[in-house]
Amino acid sequence: MLRNPLTWLLFFIAATALAACCGSVACDCQDSLDDAVSFSFNQTTGTTRPFTLDELDSVFFVRELRRDTARRPVIDTVLLIRTAEQRGSNVVLNNAQPFGQRGTRKLDQYRYLLYLGKRRAPTASFRIDSVQLNSRLQSDGCCTCNNNTLKRVYLNGSPQPIDATDPSGQDRAVPVVLSR
Repeated sequence: MLRNPLTWLLFFIAATALAACCGSVACDCQDSLDDAVSFSFNQTTGTTRPFTLDELDSVFFVRELRRDTARRPVIDTVLLIRTAEQRGSNVVLNNAQPFGQRGTRKLDQYRYLLYLGKRRAPTASFRIDSVQLNSRLQSDGCCTCNNNTLKRVYLNGSPQPIDATDPSGQDRAVPVVLSR
């Protein structure tokens, strides 16, 4: 059944107006730290062996793909050399930070080793067995943003995860405090 050309014209105008409405809206999800895990080092005096600023000048991250049946796992290493001002701050592990992102793999598909000190003599090391991420898509009109509902970090073979989910729901990186 053929429709009146006027009906097709009205349909085309309505579709164009709807597309123009959503196409002109800039989505600012502010989710650059959506999946990020932040690590801070216990420097509180009076605790058992706090980290000194000298120990925090070099931070190594080693990344290994957890399950790769297609080929042999590739191991990447990144050295973060921190200035005196940065030594008291957190180090962040994200999908593309400090490592480059490979394809669509996220940080929850790798296991990591974080260690402090010089290359041949690490002063402390932490094994990040896995990061568990759960998220949902949230939409309001034309914008759809990813929101984390759960972020857990499993350290040093412990079956108890550390909850790194932002309680405010803003997807900020909640620091995981590392102690000796």
